[in-house]
Amino acid sequence: YVTDSEGTGIVTLAVYGEEDYRVMKKHHIQLAEHVDMDGKLKKEVTPWQGMYLLKANPLIDEDLKKRGLIYKEEHITHSVPTCYRCETRLYYAPIPAWFIDVQKMKSDLISQNKHIHWYPEYLKEGRFGKGLEQAPDWNISRSRYWGTPMPIWKGQELVRIIGSLDELKKWAVDPEKVSKLTDIHREYVDDIELWVDDAKTIKGKRIPEVFDCWVESGSMPFASIHYPFENKDKFKSSHPAQFISEYIAQTRAWFYTLHVMSVGLFGTHTFEHAVTSGTILAENGDKMSKSKRNFPDPSLVFEKYGVDALRFYLMNSVVMKAENINFSEAGVRDVYQKIISMLWNVCSFYKLYVPKGIISELKPVHVLDRWIVSRTNSLISTMTSALDAYDTVAACRATSDFISDLSTWYVRRSRNRLKTDALAQQTLGWVLVTLSKMMAPITPFISELIYQNLVGDGKSIHLTFWPKANADCDVDLENDMMFVRQLVEQIHATRKEKGIPVKQPLSKVTIYSEKDTVSSELAEVICEEVNVKEIILKKSEKKAQIDLDTTITPELKAEGDMRELIREVQSVRKAEGFGINQHIQTLHIPNAYRHLNDEQIQQVQKITLADAIVWDDTNTITIGQQS
Repeated sequence: YVTDSEGTGIVTLAVYGEEDYRVMKKHHIQLAEHVDMDGKLKKEVTPWQGMYLLKANPLIDEDLKKRGLIYKEEHITHSVPTCYRCETRLYYAPIPAWFIDVQKMKSDLISQNKHIHWYPEYLKEGRFGKGLEQAPDWNISRSRYWGTPMPIWKGQELVRIIGSLDELKKWAVDPEKVSKLTDIHREYVDDIELWVDDAKTIKGKRIPEVFDCWVESGSMPFASIHYPFENKDKFKSSHPAQFISEYIAQTRAWFYTLHVMSVGLFGTHTFEHAVTSGTILAENGDKMSKSKRNFPDPSLVFEKYGVDALRFYLMNSVVMKAENINFSEAGVRDVYQKIISMLWNVCSFYKLYVPKGIISELKPVHVLDRWIVSRTNSLISTMTSALDAYDTVAACRATSDFISDLSTWYVRRSRNRLKTDALAQQTLGWVLVTLSKMMAPITPFISELIYQNLVGDGKSIHLTFWPKANADCDVDLENDMMFVRQLVEQIHATRKEKGIPVKQPLSKVTIYSEKDTVSSELAEVICEEVNVKEIILKKSEKKAQIDLDTTITPELKAEGDMRELIREVQSVRKAEGFGINQHIQTLHIPNAYRHLNDEQIQQVQKITLADAIVWDDTNTITIGQQS
């Protein structure tokens, strides 16, 4: 407080500051109060007694100057407390109060904290742990009218503390008053006198203070079930609670008061696992404020994107790591488009081709089916570990990656098989149901919707068991598929660079990489995805390099034209509102496609569901009646 580089070397202490009071108490310095509770100087301060302290300040300064007692005067701007409603300036004043002696139990508070699993983990020894180490005694009384009256009666030098209505009636001077009580707030109990001595000779009045509301919040685990008067077994079986969640400020508030009350009363912590979130701020980093209207209307966000999108957005953000987040509606929109909508599109595609009900036994054969089953089992393990550790961010990111794999790789590469192949349909159905169970804690509504659409057994998804990973997890296959997708990405990039669309087949691609073999099944997947007839892998120590044979023979050109024709017809079908199983009676094709052979024309008919084909001199594809 004092340095030898400035000032007089003397520190002043007043009773009107929290730090001053703490130092005076530590060094047993007597409190000398000169200001009353109205902010006026007391009668011993002559000649300014009864004057408001701020009005007296300049007069006192002038008096000191006249007497030559001021060495130096300067004005310093600093913050002062004000009323949050009327902005009246406030001042600190010491008043009598009731405290819990936290210092006596501090070692137990710190010891019991070691049994709590905090998420994020650093809170155990950090914000919460440091708070326990530095915790002052807890002022549990408030000088106000509204609140729970403190059950303390004083008479002369005696004090009686009441623990129940029965005790209140037992020690009441007039027990009949207690019998008629229907409310125990101040207006009803303040008039009740008690005998404060066991001989019932000394009457006492209730003290005027009420409880700090945090005493009630901290008592919630037992008070809410009327313990110890009822539910003793229920309380013992549920205490400590398994889980609690609140935002970061509660480490100094509710979490703290729960901990103090439980350790003080029962000698143990009151919760086992605590998930602590940060604060949601406006997009520019300011505190959200109704007066500033610097946040989107939550009801409109729900209406546009659904509650699940908002839940996933927040659970996948740093706010779940007890850090602040600048809320972005664009982030919620991204989740809706890339997670919720994408997943529902997969489910809708599945329902187009699969009748009601899911086949229970899963026996995948195709490499893509085996891969997605393995990915699902890996996701089960990842999600289980993440949620067991209350790490929603890890769980959400794993889910996001999986949905992308499911939609943009598995379903896209299996689209034709899923229309007719029962094993592929069975696989996708199992994946969707299993995925919805894993997503249920994070996105409960879309999960329930998928489950009811696919299973519909009359039971809520939230009453089903959490899935368990089985032996179908093939890490080698997952790694091989990752390698395949990396190659595919490079081949697509090479095609784009050379200006050759994917619909144009090519004869071969030569790949130079550290890995010079893939299974025939995966080679076929690569060929189908990048539209080449053959892939050749050659050993190379360098990063994978692609050598694409861009020679387009007449046969390859015709095959590419066939694919383009199919694409155009499907676009017309969609524009004309054809159902997926509706046939085209007559398909009119421009003569520009006459060079396609009979086999290719039959392929066009088969894929586009055209019963007959008519050649046309126009350059436009037209469709006859539906059938």
